Amino acid sequence: MIIMKLPYAAAVMFVAAAVGCSSNDHVENIALNKSAYASSSYDYNLTAQLVTDGVVLADEPAWLRVQNAEGELPRREKEWTIDAGPYSSNRLEGASNFLEYEWSGQMFSAGCVRVRGYVVYQEPVNGWSISCLAGVSGKDLKQVGFVGGSDLPGTKRYSEVITDPNKLTEKITRPARSLDLEIPLKDAINFNHFKIDFKMDGALFWVIYAVDFTNGQSFGKSSDTGPYDSKESRGLNVLPSEVYSSAWMSVDDKPQWISIDLGSKSKFREIRLHWIHKAEKGCVEISDDARSWKKIADLPQTDSLTYSFKASGNARFVRLSMEGADESGHFTLSEFEVLGPKDVAKTDHEWKLQRASSVKGNGELISSSEYDASSWLPAVVPGTVLYSYMAAGSVPDPGIADNNLQISESFFNSDFWYRWTPRSATELAKAAQLEQGERFLLSFDGINWKAEVYVNGTHVGDIAGAFKRSSFDVTDLIQDEGNVIAVHIIKPAHYAAVKEKNAESPDFNGGQLGADNPTFHATVGWDWMPTVRGRDMGIWNDVRIEKVQAVTLSDPLVQSKVVDDLASMTVSVNIADVACKSFRLSDKSSAPKDQNISGTLKGTIGDIEFSKKVQLKAGESGTVIFTPEECPQLKNQKIGLWWPNGYGEPTLHKASFSFVPDGECEVMTSIEWQAGIREFTYKDVMSDLKMYINGHRFYPKGGNWGFSEYNLRYGAKEYDTAVRMHKEMNLNMIRNWVGQTGDEEFYDACDKYGIVVWQDFWLANPADGPDPDDNEMFLDNAWDYVSLIRNHPSIGLYCGRNEGYPPAALNKGLIETVRNLHSDIEYIPSSADDGVSGHGPYRAVEPSFYFDNPTTKFHSERGMPAIMEYESLSQMLTSDHLWPTNDVWGQHDFTRTGAQGDTAFVGMVRRRFGDQALESAETFAKYSQWINYDGYRAMYEANNVGRKGLLIWMSHSAWPSLAWQTYDYWFRPTAACAAVKKACEPIHIQMNPASGKIEVINAGPVDLENLTASVSVITPEGEKVYSKTALVSPKEDTTTPVIDLADVPDGLCIVNLRLTSSDGKIISENRYFRNFHSGKDTGNYQALVGTKWLDETLLRF
Repeated sequence: MIIMKLPYAAAVMFVAAAVGCSSNDHVENIALNKSAYASSSYDYNLTAQLVTDGVVLADEPAWLRVQNAEGELPRREKEWTIDAGPYSSNRLEGASNFLEYEWSGQMFSAGCVRVRGYVVYQEPVNGWSISCLAGVSGKDLKQVGFVGGSDLPGTKRYSEVITDPNKLTEKITRPARSLDLEIPLKDAINFNHFKIDFKMDGALFWVIYAVDFTNGQSFGKSSDTGPYDSKESRGLNVLPSEVYSSAWMSVDDKPQWISIDLGSKSKFREIRLHWIHKAEKGCVEISDDARSWKKIADLPQTDSLTYSFKASGNARFVRLSMEGADESGHFTLSEFEVLGPKDVAKTDHEWKLQRASSVKGNGELISSSEYDASSWLPAVVPGTVLYSYMAAGSVPDPGIADNNLQISESFFNSDFWYRWTPRSATELAKAAQLEQGERFLLSFDGINWKAEVYVNGTHVGDIAGAFKRSSFDVTDLIQDEGNVIAVHIIKPAHYAAVKEKNAESPDFNGGQLGADNPTFHATVGWDWMPTVRGRDMGIWNDVRIEKVQAVTLSDPLVQSKVVDDLASMTVSVNIADVACKSFRLSDKSSAPKDQNISGTLKGTIGDIEFSKKVQLKAGESGTVIFTPEECPQLKNQKIGLWWPNGYGEPTLHKASFSFVPDGECEVMTSIEWQAGIREFTYKDVMSDLKMYINGHRFYPKGGNWGFSEYNLRYGAKEYDTAVRMHKEMNLNMIRNWVGQTGDEEFYDACDKYGIVVWQDFWLANPADGPDPDDNEMFLDNAWDYVSLIRNHPSIGLYCGRNEGYPPAALNKGLIETVRNLHSDIEYIPSSADDGVSGHGPYRAVEPSFYFDNPTTKFHSERGMPAIMEYESLSQMLTSDHLWPTNDVWGQHDFTRTGAQGDTAFVGMVRRRFGDQALESAETFAKYSQWINYDGYRAMYEANNVGRKGLLIWMSHSAWPSLAWQTYDYWFRPTAACAAVKKACEPIHIQMNPASGKIEVINAGPVDLENLTASVSVITPEGEKVYSKTALVSPKEDTTTPVIDLADVPDGLCIVNLRLTSSDGKIISENRYFRNFHSGKDTGNYQALVGTKWLDETLLRF
């Protein structure tokens, strides 16, 4: 493979000689690093993005072609047997079939191939065989491996118990045999063509999950707790995304187009194309809106693969239309240059970014002031690598329509370099005037996945894991001017394969990226989020250069005991002497020698003050603890308590620590934070978890956050908005699913609004990825992360793993971490076992289902899809994809099958409101809001009966989605918001369809007396056919049945409920549509369409 990067002048000279154009120093390629779109792409790698990346490819790009007896497999299926996933598979029909792999741009050698899957058959069976053939494309294949016999292959296949609806396998009534076969290979050297022939008389079909290669003679035994292979037994990575080939390739030879968004209306006069497989004919068109196009030039007739031609225009969009592919059957274009006036007013950016393959030199050179990074892309820090490309206009917004498929998987499957030339260097120059013991630290709050850090030509250290803070002493490296910091971001080791959803299927959750935890595992793709290109690697959190004193204070903690609203507090803080730490240069003459530091450590919480004498040896660090026994001012204090939403105010107190050295009057160093005084306690943790706050039963009502924002773009404002909306929905808990939300601003908002955090660690369901390869890195991140977040009063529970148990070594380490750092908060190993339950359901069901199938424990996941309003729907989808539902809807998580099972949702809309509700995207969005409302209200109201606790799946949307959410990606509420707000009122009246009773719920912290509950049933014509009232005095934490609806007449009706206080004030109101038949609801409300009863104000949040 030949890859060459062409500077503009060299390219012009080359084209001038070939086509007769002349060089011009006043023009440049204005399409360089601009967003591009194509009518199709052969795979996830050779996408439109690569025609504007400035890299010209001369040879055939890397690709993978997979065939069976029925023909070539489509893009979505061709990697399913080599993606290291245990659920994706290819199905081969009949007694004789094959899988044939052909790679371009990659060569392999292997000593053994492992084939896993199963075969379904009928008697009689007269022997079987699996033959392996290998060779080089275009040459004869030779047999390199064989296995077979006269009996049946493999072992008897039994049915599996699978709780994840995305991974349910088809029910098989015929006999089947499981295959897990290792086939030794002979002379399988330097092949790029591999064929496996499957033969068995009587075979009906074969399902092949995995075809793995290894250099050894066999595979090791896997040690994982789930179906994924552990590092001891994994095969070679043969995915085409491992090779970056800078070219776009079409899916076939049909007419195609590729367009470029120049970002703004721009003048140009020439086009240059670099083909690998060129079009026989075509034209160039321009547009200002990407809808109406005007032709400005035809493609010239030439035998050259690289040529320029005149094409004058002034537009934002430029499109190349083409037809007439060559014998390859594809169009392949490496670079699409648009030549226009040079931009002489370019901005110099502090932060820059470049793909590692385009970077020359090592970290020492890159971090020198002489290094030329003028061609690098402007970078956004904090931010992911992908977001920097989005912000620069180099790739389209992945959240709109099918744009995610226009972004190259292989391009971002790479290490990247950041280069920072801080303008704060004038302050740093004062380093020479530092007082004794003061240091300069370069601090990172979060990178992904690993990093090497260089400052002014010196390697200062490394970072491992996405949730680890790191600081480096750079005091002796800072210069008066020209400071340069280079950060080598190392991509995840197990990048894994792309998940592509369509109208039918959400594909399979998770993947091999789990081996690299702690990282952003969800970015490999889930049924609620796409495969994010780049997997959110980058400098995703804050970076700063800060001056620190000889003594530093960090990670404070307040632990409280609350009795009769009086609090006794134990307060601690980490303290360290950094005066002589981290001297990296050979000359350490400036380091202080054996100087102890002593002084007074002072603390405050609100108006309470406390202090003690401390002494630190040189380089010593430790924890200083203030107890109520030694500080009476911390004992039995009447102080504002922190309460969850619905229980009281989440009072926060300004708290601080400061250190004053002996003999000094001024504070040397100090920290401040917001402290919340509260006590969580727990009962029956491993059998039926119950939580208490400040002595009162805490009834958790909340939602799961799978992710904050798919590209980690949230700041304090966005977190505040999202968490505030949870408060306004009367929720009181958020589960930080698999620990994927890592910004401290999230916890700040939860503190502020009284939202308790269920904090997961970074382990998904064992079915969704392998156990981490590096336990030490995992536990190191866990220790630092708990140290960071433990000062937040919102932290209420730690959990080891989603829907499963951590590996024994990690579980032990996590228990010790929580015990040592945050001992007053409970740790549970699994989100769905022992004292809690989970596993859905996740699709739309009739509201009565939730009452008929109550949760018997605190339930961590139960949900249904929620369709966004039409305004957001039309923002997410382009007009050609709006209606009817299609594959692009599927890419945004609206799929007929899988956990969301949107066939059920559509059927419910039709049953409730008739076919008129499905006439357009607008009518569907409108009537779907009633389904949202009914379903989300019912989930919480059913849980109100036993008050065990419920976290819906999900309350928050991480990207433009049509799956689980209350508000959408743009914070626009769906009717689910109003439904949750209604059902989660602390004092609430509701109808229980299972018991036929009206119930009053008191989820508040005090008893209530002399309330009046009333019900009235009205026909659509306005006739009142039933009414009752009852007095009720509900105690704290109770559900009280008050009225029996057994004698309500059949028919369509409106049920109105009201709860009032003794002085007549309305406490709670509720309204239901029901079509009763023998006491059950038929769900047909079509007669209400067009009447006053479908009053959408009920749905407004």
